[in-house]
Amino acid sequence: MPLIDTATLVRDAHAHGYGIAQINTNGASYELTRAIVEVADEMRSPVILGAYEKNLEFRGFEYCGMLMRWFAERATAPVAVHLDHGGSIESCQRAIDAGFTSVMIDGSQLPINENIEQTKQVVALAKPHGVTVEAEVGELQRLGPDGSMPEAKNLSDADEVRRMSTETGIDMLAVGIGNAHGFYKDTPDIRLDLLEALRDASMAPLVLHGTTGIDDDMVRQCVALGMAKVNLGTLIRTRLVEYTHDVIAEDQHQNHPWRVSAAVIDRIKTHIRHIIEVIGSVDRAAAL
Repeated sequence: MPLIDTATLVRDAHAHGYGIAQINTNGASYELTRAIVEVADEMRSPVILGAYEKNLEFRGFEYCGMLMRWFAERATAPVAVHLDHGGSIESCQRAIDAGFTSVMIDGSQLPINENIEQTKQVVALAKPHGVTVEAEVGELQRLGPDGSMPEAKNLSDADEVRRMSTETGIDMLAVGIGNAHGFYKDTPDIRLDLLEALRDASMAPLVLHGTTGIDDDMVRQCVALGMAKVNLGTLIRTRLVEYTHDVIAEDQHQNHPWRVSAAVIDRIKTHIRHIIEVIGSVDRAAAL
């Protein structure tokens, strides 16, 4: 089916109390992209193909955009294509030019006035092309090598959330509530009380980053409290590497790379099905 803009997906999820999964393709990895779209079709679930800016540099924005669009346009479920954690106005422009249907401009490390100004510029670039824009308030931390996070420094401020969501024209907003990128060493301290305050302050649907390792019930509660888009990346890319190692070691591939890919795709689908079930997007495609 034709590509869909991410805002349409997120608005429907926000209105009906479920979540949309943005699953990282690790820069349009064929195995991950194919697995995500095939599961979306199987489960009749809308989905977002995510590509992190640093990963895109390996294959190039144009090639990655082409590959993700190729799968998305042939899906029976609604599929959007998203730039994750764009670090500059220029990278967002590259994604728009490459046919992405949404971009994230991550200025969360900047003072709020600079973050807002940069976000406004990206919105001005994106909207004439019908491209959705995500921003972030409260810089999301990256866990240490051992999975530790000594203190939560990324907790978002409700006043900044209100300003970002009302002054810029964004479609969705990533916030920090104790979440982080990576595998958590201990149970993360997810602040649902803070999430409620941020939800009440925001005019835009909220986005949950750092889902890997957060308990399923906690993810469900976050969705119920306004997180309409749920990102999953670390778990998927890590399992891709692990399953590739396992399949090669099993020595059933007869030295055909496609046999390795097929077996890895089959195994990775388990995790994609799981997140779609947890956030409640099964059978939501028909309404879109």
